[in-house]
Amino acid sequence: MTARAPLVDLDGAGRTRDRYRGALLGTAVGDALGAPFEGHRGPVSAPQITSVELDHRPLRHTDDTAMTIGFAESLLYVDGLDQDHLALTFTRHWEREPDRGYGAGTASLLARLSGGTSWRHAAGAQFDGQGSFGDGAAMRIAPAALCAAGDPALAAHLARRSAVVTHTHPLAVDGAAVQAVAVATALAHSSKGNIDPFAFLTEVRAVADQELLAQRLDLVALLLEDGDVANEDGKLGTGIEAHEAVPAAIYCFLCHPDSFRDTIRLAIGLGGDTDTIAAMAGAIAGACLGERAIPVSWVDRTQAAPAMRHLADRFVARRLQARDRS
Repeated sequence: MTARAPLVDLDGAGRTRDRYRGALLGTAVGDALGAPFEGHRGPVSAPQITSVELDHRPLRHTDDTAMTIGFAESLLYVDGLDQDHLALTFTRHWEREPDRGYGAGTASLLARLSGGTSWRHAAGAQFDGQGSFGDGAAMRIAPAALCAAGDPALAAHLARRSAVVTHTHPLAVDGAAVQAVAVATALAHSSKGNIDPFAFLTEVRAVADQELLAQRLDLVALLLEDGDVANEDGKLGTGIEAHEAVPAAIYCFLCHPDSFRDTIRLAIGLGGDTDTIAAMAGAIAGACLGERAIPVSWVDRTQAAPAMRHLADRFVARRLQARDRS
């Protein structure tokens, strides 16, 4: 196990790096820890989660992390968002590693893009022309918050434009924007862990254009008021739909805003789409609490950790350069 650096106060640049790394590492760690339980019906028991935590084998990531890496690479390469480049980057990642657990709809879409079909046609044609309302656009969205330097409005704008490359249904686009704003709000928060959950919910709910998603976020507030930190009645939902998975991830973070470990354990414990909910909850918690809050044993085992650190540091360098030019 690698020793963690002493917990000392960081300067501005150090804090930024810690939180940027936390957002991306949080995505990968949550994804990899949640992956063994994906699709689990009902709650996952604490002993089951502990068995994965204590295992010494490497933690392999899924498409959640693969697409997050692709999104980050594209944003950095073009210094912003280019939808054509993003579609090409996603396709190339899928071609290299198609066995990362891509959902059937996304795999079919990327196969069509690989064959030369335009993303504009392929994405909109999914599900009889309605487009996908899955959580695939939201699960990968943390880099939008980093590219936006914690600006919620810009993060939401990047999220919506990036979502439609693969997910055109309004609920999926909305879910991506809400998740991006959640990460951006956590990233910009002045005090790690000292979160007012209802103020946080107000920030993210303001982005939701779709009533179904807004209602789910209202339900999060009700569950928090009731102290239902286990979602015992299953009211929130933990499916692959954006309007279930995104509120569930935000809920897990707001139940434990001062503990990355407890956020991830709750996200997995709820069952359902465990890898994606834990990846999104991990992105928010990591953005708020920083890399140093993530258990070092989890990071050491996460295969994508070096890539995530490198990408986060490139976003930090980009932010510092922009500041120096202004």
